[in-house]
Amino acid sequence: MAHLFDKLNPNFFSILSSPNKRMYVDCLFIIYNAVDSIEESFQGDREYVVSRLVDYFDDIALEEFVDVTENNKPNTSRQKANYVINVLKNNGWIGEEELGDYKISLNLFDYSIKTISLLDDIVNARQDEYTGEIFAVYSLLNSFTIEEGIGVIEQSYKKTLEIIKKLKALKANIYRYYYDITKKRSKENLQNILEKLLIEYKQNFFDTSYYNLKTKDSLPRYKRAILKRVSVIYDNVETMDILASKVIQDKRIDDYNEAFSYIENKLRFIQDSFNVLDNLIIDIDRKNEQYISATASKILYLTNHSDDIEGIFNRLFKVVLSDDDFDFNSILNVAQIKNLDTASLYNQRRYRMDSIPEELFDTEDFFTEEDKERRIQKILENSIYSKREINKYVLELLRDRRSLKASEIIVNSKEEYIKLVLIFLYSKSVGMEYDIELLNNEVVSNFVSFNDFKIFHKGVSYE
Repeated sequence: MAHLFDKLNPNFFSILSSPNKRMYVDCLFIIYNAVDSIEESFQGDREYVVSRLVDYFDDIALEEFVDVTENNKPNTSRQKANYVINVLKNNGWIGEEELGDYKISLNLFDYSIKTISLLDDIVNARQDEYTGEIFAVYSLLNSFTIEEGIGVIEQSYKKTLEIIKKLKALKANIYRYYYDITKKRSKENLQNILEKLLIEYKQNFFDTSYYNLKTKDSLPRYKRAILKRVSVIYDNVETMDILASKVIQDKRIDDYNEAFSYIENKLRFIQDSFNVLDNLIIDIDRKNEQYISATASKILYLTNHSDDIEGIFNRLFKVVLSDDDFDFNSILNVAQIKNLDTASLYNQRRYRMDSIPEELFDTEDFFTEEDKERRIQKILENSIYSKREINKYVLELLRDRRSLKASEIIVNSKEEYIKLVLIFLYSKSVGMEYDIELLNNEVVSNFVSFNDFKIFHKGVSYE
């Protein structure tokens, strides 16, 4: 079995755990950009790379190498640049090549380019966009011919594998936002949560991936045709025999059964993948709903400063959580108590007693009229923030209009402000009869400032 470090230097990842890891990563990006040229075959003159690194160290003159002994510590920017190049070379990130005429080039290895490219994507928060992958599989299979059959099947297989990876990454991306809002104990305020939801989450999830997945590159639109084309190829004995013969010729596979399996496995993978993609997309929808619901709950929690029981507890929790030295023992006493119950191995004996029924008399109402009114008011208050009520609220706002700007909604109270936020949150939820489009201008409505957005009936153009 192949091992990772049979291909990589054993100390390859050591620079990422070094005390100077930030400096090393910056230098990796500088070298990567310096040699990122097709004309130069992705290699760079050492002196040019050193000059780029010298400029970097001139800008951060106060930075020091912590993982170097005092005797070997570089002092000048040029010494630091050469030291970094030697560290990267010794750890297997780059290699040197003598070109003659006293010229030396620096070369990145293939795995170094892949690793640095991945780090660059993470740093810049680049997300995979769905720009027609499912349609690409559909088009490839529709253009299937015996002459080009091997290439079509291989490309369809790679595209299908890429779709699966992107959907898994999309689900993991939603989970990261969900984890941040529910599991992390960070002291986030309302503004940070709204910015993460309405800007970062919308751009990285709705705009770049989810929208195309649900509209232009929709699975139900192409799934049936893709599965039909795969079945036509797979069920045709003559076609499979010709393809297997071509594999023997093109891939230099001597065994017929192995060549046949080469084609069969790729077709079955495409077929099985598109049969289960529905479940993966349902999981993505469910995770998105969980994140939206969790964010809405946190917003309601942060905005609840009322004098009811919920508001009092909210303020109490904020006081306790904001004080790191708070002594919980002064208000909480936790003790371990063991009780015998029906699930225990031992059943406690009890005397048999014949009970004598007594007549019950309802002498008075358990709740006063004031208590009843308070309970009814609480139920009504909670129900006004449900998806059904928000959908009804928006339809009442729109009425006969095609569209409505959020800035046109009058915000005079906390309830109206919460409804405005929930209109945005619930817009992509299942069953809502309206949709929104974010506008690029900031507006102020009474005591609230926000990016304006257009509200319109779902499925109806507002233009």
